[in-house]
Amino acid sequence: MRTILLIFNLFVYSCLLAQKDAHLVDPAMADLSTEDISRIEMHRHEKQISARSMASLASSNFDVKYYRGEWEVDPEVNYIKGKLTAYYVMTTAGNSISFDLSGALAVSQVTQRSTTLSSIQSGDELQITFPSNVPAGTLDSVSITYEGAPVSSGNGSFVLRTHGSPAVPVMWTLSEPFGSRDWWPCKNGLDDKADNGIDIFITHPAAYKAAANGVLKSETAVAGNKVVTHWQHKYAIASYLVCFAVTNYTVFNNSVTIGSAQLPMQTHCYPESLAAFQAGTQNTLDGLQLFSNWFGTYPFMNEKYGHVQFGWNGGMEHQTSSFMFNLSENLVMHELAHQWFGNKITCGSWEDIWLNEGFATHLASMYMEHKYPSDTRTRRQGEINLITNSAGGSVRVDDVSNVSHIFSSRLSYYKGSHLLYMLRWILGDQVFFNAVRNYIDDPSLVFHFARTQHLKAHLEAASGKDLTYFFDQWFTGQGYPSYQLEWSPTGSSVQFKLSQTTSHSSVSFFQLPVPVLFRNATTGQEKLVVANHTSNGQTFTENLGFAAETAVIDPDYWLITRNNTVTKVDTPLPVVFTYLKANCGLEGVALNWGTASEVNADYFEIEKSNDGISWEAIGVVKAAGSTTLAQNYAFTNLYSGQLTYYRIAEHADDGKVMYSRILQSDCREALQDLNISPNPVAYMVKVKNGPGNVSIKSYYVYDVSGQVVMKEQNIKDAETKKGNISVSKLKPGLYLLQIETGKGELPRSLKFLKQ
Repeated sequence: MRTILLIFNLFVYSCLLAQKDAHLVDPAMADLSTEDISRIEMHRHEKQISARSMASLASSNFDVKYYRGEWEVDPEVNYIKGKLTAYYVMTTAGNSISFDLSGALAVSQVTQRSTTLSSIQSGDELQITFPSNVPAGTLDSVSITYEGAPVSSGNGSFVLRTHGSPAVPVMWTLSEPFGSRDWWPCKNGLDDKADNGIDIFITHPAAYKAAANGVLKSETAVAGNKVVTHWQHKYAIASYLVCFAVTNYTVFNNSVTIGSAQLPMQTHCYPESLAAFQAGTQNTLDGLQLFSNWFGTYPFMNEKYGHVQFGWNGGMEHQTSSFMFNLSENLVMHELAHQWFGNKITCGSWEDIWLNEGFATHLASMYMEHKYPSDTRTRRQGEINLITNSAGGSVRVDDVSNVSHIFSSRLSYYKGSHLLYMLRWILGDQVFFNAVRNYIDDPSLVFHFARTQHLKAHLEAASGKDLTYFFDQWFTGQGYPSYQLEWSPTGSSVQFKLSQTTSHSSVSFFQLPVPVLFRNATTGQEKLVVANHTSNGQTFTENLGFAAETAVIDPDYWLITRNNTVTKVDTPLPVVFTYLKANCGLEGVALNWGTASEVNADYFEIEKSNDGISWEAIGVVKAAGSTTLAQNYAFTNLYSGQLTYYRIAEHADDGKVMYSRILQSDCREALQDLNISPNPVAYMVKVKNGPGNVSIKSYYVYDVSGQVVMKEQNIKDAETKKGNISVSKLKPGLYLLQIETGKGELPRSLKFLKQ
């Protein structure tokens, strides 16, 4: 995308790392502050989107298969003559189709197999009517001839400028998000790619060269001192990724080995920028190899990757042909990353723009961390500071007419990137990268569109975890947590309490595994402890193996947090929990917990929740007070018939409250009636739990006097574990069968009559 990432390029690199790529930064770019770059980027999008409706006006009753664009331009004149041929399949029967096309461009003719068709232009919609109703599944084509002076819906969709001294004219297209219709008829939304690509024929003055998507097929001289340049791109492509540019380009070629194949790299730059672009190309070649190793082979191996210089202060990831202001290292990697995340798979709604921009930002950071590992913490810290400089804002764009949100550097780029950092931290790199490789190679998504739920599904499949809570809190929700750590050393162990406040009311608690680094600077010993933070005021005990002197929250900046505090206390924490259990019993959910020690503990309040967010108190158990002896406590709650969450709140004499971790209990299976059959029985009883089987750990059979007449513990036999119990040796009479399952439930009993 036209890269707001340049904000970060200045924010971090100009301040901290400028020496690494200063020789590549154009002075015009270096003179812009972070605020300047952001204002330029936002101004561009605001003009483009507010100028007209954001919705595509193209009809949904046809699926584009291929485009052939024939355009005549002169970089000195704001004018285009064009003929666009679209091959398509009717998805539903109808007698018309509609394309997006600016009303500033006049259509002179629409034909289908040499037959002229009726057409009407209304605003930015071109409606084409067929002589009769066309059945669904029909493959056909139309050719649209048009011309006019494009009116850019922004300062970028169709641009004329100059470069160099003396000044030389240059023109380029830059269509994201809705600028394609400013200069060519197309389907301008995020719902239809041209499955078989596009052929581009550009007629232009012979003094210039034309660059576009795909592979250069020919440059043919024609009358009028002009040249027709033919580019061919055979991969599925979204309309906003189609491009061309014309000026007196200098062209040079490179190649890079990816796997066992050679990928061509072609650069079109201004003659005055040749040295800088040649010097910066090696970074691109390195990035192509790294990203191919990390995320699968470069998606367009049969064609090329290219850079085309243009005059807008940023970059744009046109498919196979990124338009670049300069070769600032971070910008190069961001646009290159889009070839995977944005082009191979494109976000299916601007609501999910982070799937493009968050990933591209993250891959650029990965490259920089790989190349400059010593700067990793500083870079991540700078990004987190930018993300948290405002209290609210979601990664999900809940209003796609809000341009400042769609292209927010803070939310769509940096916070989106750091959602990926947090997912890496939660899942581990191996699981995370396996999931992302599965996502980027998903046959149903490759060269198509994706939504956030597609990525979430792959992350959950690879990890076996339900990540709904994470996406609710971090993608849909707003803000971030601020942690308060209180810790107390005792010899080689530490006790600590972790609490948090949140910056925005949309999320009351962020559930995360929080890394805490304990150190002894004198001995050089340190240990990273991961606290699975599931409730506020939760306590933890850890044997470090050394006496800690300091503690640091999230030392490697995996998490989005701000204003964390760490307090070392000399006195032990009021309560140290040793265990906490929730089992399904005969009378309800049996809660059991223990403490290793207590200091001025008053009572324990048992709380339950149906969603893990809103809590209610359901009972109180008196605490021992102050003791160094281990204590055990119990409380039983009636079944609720649904998944239920529990936590224990310890109330101290001074009014302070400390929470246990959160437990969840699902006793719905326990609520189902156990049944035994046949009854009466002669040989074998079958115990079932409702319609399903039960898993038995142990059983006991009692006679009417209460004596155990038969038992089996820690059952190994597979059939017996399934509830098939032989009673053939019992005397006729009435018996009580008591079973214990392997799920921690209390024993459960059934009566049967032995014949």
